[in-house]
Amino acid sequence: MSASILRILNLPGWNYKMSHEGVSIFAPTKRDATHLAQCYGDALSETAYKINGKVRIRWKGCKQPIEFFGWMASKQPPTPSEIAERILQYQGAVFCSQLHIPSQLLYRIVAAAENERPVSIVRQDTRKQIIVNQPMAEMLQTPPEIATQRIMTQFWLPEDLAELEQRLHNDRQFTWTYSAGLNERAWAILTTQFEAFEVEGIWYRQGICLSTPQLVPIPPGVFEPA
Repeated sequence: MSASILRILNLPGWNYKMSHEGVSIFAPTKRDATHLAQCYGDALSETAYKINGKVRIRWKGCKQPIEFFGWMASKQPPTPSEIAERILQYQGAVFCSQLHIPSQLLYRIVAAAENERPVSIVRQDTRKQIIVNQPMAEMLQTPPEIATQRIMTQFWLPEDLAELEQRLHNDRQFTWTYSAGLNERAWAILTTQFEAFEVEGIWYRQGICLSTPQLVPIPPGVFEPA
């Protein structure tokens, strides 16, 4: 590690140790840990790369440490096992129904697992919701196995879905307040941050819900067979 980091780690209240996994740093407070990560993130990633391990920062009462991996410094994408390790830390907090998952989509899965807000990802060509995190499954009051098989045209008013897709085409990222179905028994007003992104020639839309759903009456004919 750099001399600057070592000077910090030798201050009162700090400690660190080496193990077969890498370096574990113990900070006096969460604020100190966050400051170290923000100021020396590149150096900590470089350390993880050099030792072929990871650097983990903890503090008293820490539930989720800050971690740096070697691939962050190498500019190479993480291996599937490294991504799986990050996902498993969250003990099944994200669900995906798509079998082939490119690395860029895996990054999105990790980010969804880490996000405390409800997150979903819809594949645009099929309009199938393929990814939800645990907060989204809870908000939808729907088992994730069902939520990740949904065709989302059934949960939107046609004119709102058309406007959504047009705005995604024009703006790629925006926040919108609208109404949509949570499940077959509940309709609500939502405020969501939408983002369109492309992976291996396929377009997806990600939604991060920013508000608590406000239940409203289900529009006539929405869930009736066509």
